[in-house]
Amino acid sequence: MKLSTFTFLLLVVGGVAAIPVEDTSDVAEAFETESGLDEAITFDADAGDVLEVSAADIYTPDPTDGTLVIPYQNDSLACRSTLTKSQIATIEHQFSSALSNFTAQPADVIAAAVVKRSAIPVVWHVIYSSKTVSGGYISNSAIKKSISAMNAHYKGSGFGFKLKKIKRKKSTNWFKKMTGVPTDPYMLAMKNALHTGGASTLNVYTVSFVDDTLGLAAFPWDYYGYPKRDGVVIQYNSYPGGSLKNYNQGKTLTHEVGHWLGIYHPFQGVDCDGMGDYVVDTPQQLTPTFGCPKSKNSCPQSGGDNIHNYMDYSYDKCMTKFTKGQMTRATQMSNAYRF
Repeated sequence: MKLSTFTFLLLVVGGVAAIPVEDTSDVAEAFETESGLDEAITFDADAGDVLEVSAADIYTPDPTDGTLVIPYQNDSLACRSTLTKSQIATIEHQFSSALSNFTAQPADVIAAAVVKRSAIPVVWHVIYSSKTVSGGYISNSAIKKSISAMNAHYKGSGFGFKLKKIKRKKSTNWFKKMTGVPTDPYMLAMKNALHTGGASTLNVYTVSFVDDTLGLAAFPWDYYGYPKRDGVVIQYNSYPGGSLKNYNQGKTLTHEVGHWLGIYHPFQGVDCDGMGDYVVDTPQQLTPTFGCPKSKNSCPQSGGDNIHNYMDYSYDKCMTKFTKGQMTRATQMSNAYRF
């Protein structure tokens, strides 16, 4: 597992960070019609050399203001999670209060959440540098296969996903130069420009990460502090049948959406004691799993690691399941923060 420290400098003038953006004039969208998704319709957008991002969008933790400002650092291959045990404890305390508030709602509000979970609208942002597959211009068919695969992976959980819109945006910087750091300036610019909908809308962005990131996601509790940072960003060629070796069954999306719904990695906490991922039916796990081992047991007292779980780091062919406890947590988290 690669653990790195990243530093970036932004010239801030009058409270606004100026970030250069390339190739912003070519935009395409596919809109949903009564017969489904139309082919992409191209139109010109306002082009500019600079996209302004508020300085407030740059992560600056302030533990004294009572607001949780932990960035969502939970990418799939090169994990840069910096959540400490004390931060997790704060998150879980706030979650308990938020869930209590939800369960106190009228019956019709609770029933509406069930319906919303079953058809979560998905807005898919295709970021590309050229109109080729290697340039990120993945097809509508590849996107539909990704949604179908994810629905199969979440089958029986009460969660369902419906593709509502495909947007296409040409930007060489956003496609080729983005790292998996949540405060990467290109990522901030992309999300500030493109994010669509509210807390219950899943925004998916596909890019070609410049580092060894497969994907990253915003946790649900982050939404009300950083609404435009919501959604998941994944490696563009990880869709079913894509060119990314060992990660081309669409399970990177499934994994990141698990985070978007509030599920931690099974090795959260990186020890064999404590609460781990706060799910009772996932065994304690000390380290992430890479590849597809026949067996792995990093916490001997727990009886075996979660190598086949969608929230571990195994190859796609090795991932086959969520647990009931994980789906219970996802349901409670989404009730508390998304629906």
